[in-house]
Amino acid sequence: MAGSSRWFVALFVLAGAASGVSVGNDGKGGLGSTGPKGDWLRDWYDTRNAIIESTPELVYDPTSLMVRFTPDSGEAEREVIRTLLGARVIETYDLVPGLEHLTSTLDVQTAIDLASGVGGAAGVVEFAEVDFILRADLTPNDTYYSLEWGLNNTGQTVAGDPGTNNCDIDAPAAWDLTTGSSAVVIGCIDTGIRKTHEDLSANIWTNPGDSTVNGVDNDGNGYRDDTWGWNFYANTNNPNDDNGHGSHTAGTVGAQGNNGKGVAGVAWNCKLAALKFLGSTGSGSTSGAIAAINYCVGKGIKVSNNSWGGPGSSSLSTAISNARAAGHLLVVAAGNSGVNIDTSPTYPASYTYDNIISVAAVNNDFGRASFSNYGASSVDLGAPGVMVASCYNSSNSAYVYMDGTSMATPHVTGVAALVWSRYPSWTYAQVRSRILSTVRPAASLSGKCTTGGVLNAANAVQ
Repeated sequence: MAGSSRWFVALFVLAGAASGVSVGNDGKGGLGSTGPKGDWLRDWYDTRNAIIESTPELVYDPTSLMVRFTPDSGEAEREVIRTLLGARVIETYDLVPGLEHLTSTLDVQTAIDLASGVGGAAGVVEFAEVDFILRADLTPNDTYYSLEWGLNNTGQTVAGDPGTNNCDIDAPAAWDLTTGSSAVVIGCIDTGIRKTHEDLSANIWTNPGDSTVNGVDNDGNGYRDDTWGWNFYANTNNPNDDNGHGSHTAGTVGAQGNNGKGVAGVAWNCKLAALKFLGSTGSGSTSGAIAAINYCVGKGIKVSNNSWGGPGSSSLSTAISNARAAGHLLVVAAGNSGVNIDTSPTYPASYTYDNIISVAAVNNDFGRASFSNYGASSVDLGAPGVMVASCYNSSNSAYVYMDGTSMATPHVTGVAALVWSRYPSWTYAQVRSRILSTVRPAASLSGKCTTGGVLNAANAVQ
């Protein structure tokens, strides 16, 4: 690196003269930013989000890129690369040191080639890549609330489909031992949560380090007034749900139980942190997902629900690996393409880290849902994911049916919360092992996932 410093200084001068810009590390904008920095950041989010919402098949964000600088690169050398790219820093991540989410005045692919080529040759850049678009994993079904067969299946008919007795997760038997604990916080990394919903409001998390809206970043985490989570999609402190998917998954994890209304979450007593990175269309960016995982780790949140998926990236892979070192468990959806993700991978489900639980969907007869992805080595277990009734965002008393591995995943997240409520000193590895070692075998999952079975809450909390 030292041998190239003179060359880098010359390159910096030439680049600055050619571009007429001086950019550099602007850091986080956050809610309430004022002046030019706040203006450009708000404008960037508005522009980027409009592109995502108007382009359903968008593969990656055309306005930004992810660059990870090498550990021994200096700030002056990093600034050279930023100047070459005409770049500004949107976000940095404590979870992945050296990783920066950048805008660029160049075409994204040109910027990636330049950062990788020039920066890589000089030993300044470890990798540069696009910011992939990720999407919620769901298939909408009915719009009326009925019976939660996944928690207790008596053979009841749901939406015209009779089930099979005891094809469920045995939730009532688990609740005899624990209904959860308010000390357990679940990171709901999704489209947000309807905070005022009658079955969710009592279990919404309050950030103990920044519990009041006062215009100050009281806990010093870079997010001003993040009283109940953060909106990483729009970069504001309002993670309210404008899609419905996030409220539905949150309800399955932790809707208030025994309150005479609505549905019961798997973990009646818990706290739900709203970490919105998907917009109103159910799409969002890899950078937003990483920021949400980073937030969980920074707040000491042990488990997150991740009912979304898409292409893999070095940035996301590194973030999950580093979250493992911090003791964070991610419960993730296997996806809804009906394919073997051992050979047709989707992420994060196909990552092999042991702080991931990858979840397939089963129906009310314990058959693998036709839409559910599977994989003998990539998927861990099945859980109820067809005709799942839960909360919705359209009103404070709205409930709907939805299908998807998105709906299966929060059943497992809820059981992880129950296990941690009963055994608060356990590590993520112990919780994961307990959940996977206590499944009920299902013929439809034999050879289709690592355990060959369906989630069982009662066995897991013993």
